[in-house]
Amino acid sequence: MDRSWINSRLFSKPHLDGVDEFMKFVSERCEENEEILCPCRKCLNQVHRHKGVVEDHLYINGMSSTYNRWILHGEPPDGRINENADRMDEHIGFNENSNENIGMNEEEEQDDDRLPDMLEELYAAEQDEGKSLFVSILEEMKKELYPSAASTRFSFVVRLLHIKSFYRISNVAFNAILKLLSLAFPNCSLPASFHEVKKLIRALGLGYESIHVCPNNCILFRKEHANKDNCLVCDESRWKDNDAKKKIPQKVLRHFPLIPRLKRMFASKKTAEELQWHKLKRKPMDNELSHLADGEAWNDFDRKYEWFANDPRNIRLGLATDGFNPFGKMNATYSMWPVFLVPYNFPPWLHGYVWNN
Repeated sequence: MDRSWINSRLFSKPHLDGVDEFMKFVSERCEENEEILCPCRKCLNQVHRHKGVVEDHLYINGMSSTYNRWILHGEPPDGRINENADRMDEHIGFNENSNENIGMNEEEEQDDDRLPDMLEELYAAEQDEGKSLFVSILEEMKKELYPSAASTRFSFVVRLLHIKSFYRISNVAFNAILKLLSLAFPNCSLPASFHEVKKLIRALGLGYESIHVCPNNCILFRKEHANKDNCLVCDESRWKDNDAKKKIPQKVLRHFPLIPRLKRMFASKKTAEELQWHKLKRKPMDNELSHLADGEAWNDFDRKYEWFANDPRNIRLGLATDGFNPFGKMNATYSMWPVFLVPYNFPPWLHGYVWNN
């Protein structure tokens, strides 16, 4: 039986099919509610877990790279002379070359789309909040782009979105590209439009809220004003054409909610540890400003709000904007000013990167 999928990239088609193969193998040999050893790269066959949890761990962490004979899960020994030694190696998931092999596999799995990281955070958040987003995303990731494709439909769409964002491709152009790909490759299971693509990735926590705004920036049409058609201050219409069947707002604010993103930071154990870097791992140097925590403004805040500074998990946020034109005094003819909140807890090399993802 081919076990090469063990070293394949996480969430690639061979990896997804391999996990299904292992779970089917286990189900044929174990009782339905029986706990089994988890062979993922973190548990290394040392912890008993329910089969559903083991399956999740294999998706998120991958199979231990040395566990290619499943003798701890019912596979008969292959008759090697040094069978006991081999079994011990597999039980602890380690041999004399395992450190090197695992390191090589981790390097091979590095990817621009950060899908494994995002899905791990999503899985952790689901365990806390009881949602089924991880399951639905996992089912979507199992769908083939086309028969016997090496890439899944989900992975291909995420890469397309990365290209769209990186090269600033418009929504109209993106729709045209999708249409062209669908015509050229009719066997591919591609979304029909950018709107459908956004539905696929919304569960990853990458969505945003669209809030209608008064054309003169007086109010936001939300909460108690959500159903109003005219501004309460200047009486300007909310819509471009009041008589149209499909009403289009004159101005829209696209808002990335803060609280869900803060929750995502603490959903991942690795990210939660990095949030405390400024206090637990930072090494201050005399006469050297290597982090904002070395500055006088940070220290002055700590002296005033000692209760806040005592817990390193408390988030320090900085507000940044590319422009601000509240009274129309500038020459710009548009009002699209991005506003960013940057978490300062992280190491300098992670500022912005963690937040944007």
